[in-house]
Amino acid sequence: MTDEPTVPKRPKTPDPMECCRRGCYPCIFDYHDTAMERWAARVRALGLDPDEIPAEAG
Repeated sequence: MTDEPTVPKRPKTPDPMECCRRGCYPCIFDYHDTAMERWAARVRALGLDPDEIPAEAG
Protein backbone atom coordinates (compact mmCIF):
# COMPACT_ATOMS: atom_id res chain seq x y z
CA MET A 1 0.00 0.00 0.00
CA THR A 2 1.33 3.44 -0.91
CA ASP A 3 0.89 6.77 0.84
CA GLU A 4 1.20 8.74 -2.39
CA PRO A 5 -2.05 10.35 -3.57
CA THR A 6 -3.54 9.25 -6.86
CA VAL A 7 -3.31 12.11 -9.32
CA PRO A 8 -6.57 12.62 -11.24
CA LYS A 9 -6.44 12.18 -14.99
CA ARG A 10 -5.61 15.40 -16.85
CA PRO A 11 -8.34 16.56 -19.28
CA LYS A 12 -7.64 15.69 -22.89
CA THR A 13 -6.60 18.69 -24.96
CA PRO A 14 -8.90 19.08 -27.95
CA ASP A 15 -7.39 18.75 -31.36
CA PRO A 16 -7.46 22.09 -33.23
CA MET A 17 -9.57 20.39 -35.92
CA GLU A 18 -12.33 19.77 -33.32
CA CYS A 19 -13.06 23.52 -33.28
CA CYS A 20 -15.63 24.64 -35.84
CA ARG A 21 -14.09 28.16 -35.99
CA ARG A 22 -17.51 29.82 -35.95
CA GLY A 23 -16.82 31.87 -32.84
CA CYS A 24 -18.97 29.73 -30.55
CA TYR A 25 -19.21 30.71 -26.93
CA PRO A 26 -18.37 28.67 -25.15
CA CYS A 27 -15.92 27.08 -27.53
CA ILE A 28 -14.56 23.57 -27.05
CA PHE A 29 -11.35 25.25 -25.86
CA ASP A 30 -13.32 27.22 -23.24
CA TYR A 31 -14.64 23.91 -21.91
CA HIS A 32 -11.09 22.55 -21.86
CA ASP A 33 -9.81 25.61 -19.96
CA THR A 34 -12.54 25.16 -17.34
CA ALA A 35 -11.76 21.46 -17.05
CA MET A 36 -8.06 22.25 -16.58
CA GLU A 37 -8.89 24.74 -13.82
CA ARG A 38 -10.96 22.07 -12.02
CA TRP A 39 -8.19 19.50 -12.51
CA ALA A 40 -5.56 21.88 -11.13
CA ALA A 41 -7.75 22.61 -8.09
CA ARG A 42 -8.11 18.87 -7.42
CA VAL A 43 -4.34 18.39 -7.72
CA ARG A 44 -3.70 21.30 -5.33
CA ALA A 45 -6.23 19.79 -2.87
CA LEU A 46 -3.97 16.71 -2.80
CA GLY A 47 -1.09 18.96 -1.75
CA LEU A 48 0.61 18.78 -5.13
CA ASP A 49 1.65 21.46 -7.60
CA PRO A 50 -0.16 21.07 -10.95
CA ASP A 51 2.81 22.63 -12.74
CA GLU A 52 5.02 19.82 -11.42
CA ILE A 53 2.82 17.04 -12.86
CA PRO A 54 4.19 15.80 -16.18
CA ALA A 55 1.73 16.01 -19.07
CA GLU A 56 1.88 12.26 -19.61
CA ALA A 57 1.03 11.54 -15.95
CA GLY A 58 -2.52 11.62 -14.73
